[in-house]
Amino acid sequence: MSKVVEEYWSGVARRLQEEVDTFNKLIGHAGEQGRENELSLVRLIENLLPSTVGVGSGMVIDSHGNYSKQMDILIYDVSSQPSIMAQTNQVIFPVECVLLAIEVKTTLTEEELRDCVAKRKSLRNLSPGNDGEAPCLAVMAYHADGMAPTVTKNILSHDVTDRPELICVVEPGIIAGSKRLVYRDDCDDFIVGVAGLHEMDRTGTRTSGNFQRPTEVETQAHILRAGSSYPVARLGLSRKDRVIGEPGRALLIFCAAIMDMLTSVSNLPQSVINYYLQDPARELLETS
Repeated sequence: MSKVVEEYWSGVARRLQEEVDTFNKLIGHAGEQGRENELSLVRLIENLLPSTVGVGSGMVIDSHGNYSKQMDILIYDVSSQPSIMAQTNQVIFPVECVLLAIEVKTTLTEEELRDCVAKRKSLRNLSPGNDGEAPCLAVMAYHADGMAPTVTKNILSHDVTDRPELICVVEPGIIAGSKRLVYRDDCDDFIVGVAGLHEMDRTGTRTSGNFQRPTEVETQAHILRAGSSYPVARLGLSRKDRVIGEPGRALLIFCAAIMDMLTSVSNLPQSVINYYLQDPARELLETS
């Protein structure tokens, strides 16, 4: 992965996390916190999308009278959006126009994950009139509730058909989804993993399969490496199972996968992100 892109997205993840954490400390109201967290991600996503795609929030309906639960972020095709639904602030979206739904969580607790599963089911119950597929659901959380194995157990406890297609927990850098989506290979197996901070060679290039880990005396939750702070992810109960996470890379994998999901259901061109996210930049320490 290009060093410029690598350092840029590392900074993006830090700024996004700091913005959310600062606002949440200042504002105690959960509803306001949640909306600001959504807006932080919306601002990031909008910069990746062409003008033919819109970003909104609301419910999705079909022509049979079915409707989804309220969705935090809906990405839709502006060119096919009926004007009858655009006379006021957009809150209802015909399923035929929606390309992707995204849920935003401050912390991915077991309860919040169940909420995401319920929303995925509500989308799956819709029947597009054009014989297309109901939109997929991606989830981005800013924090994990517990260690990576706990998050993995909670995700895998739900049937694969009910899980969101893509999940990212920015800190410590957890990614979940099919290998086809995460690794861009031909396997549909669902995996959960941590984007660990790679060891670098003398030229500053990532070394495949080698990840930086805290030393025995480094017991804190965040560790400095090359002047930057990184979270420590627990892959198990043993200290040997700790690894330094790389939130910026996890966020980049998430955004690249979102763009691939949009490309697969629309006429959008392939995202240039994939040119800069090649092996070993997609490598995860799988926990499933």
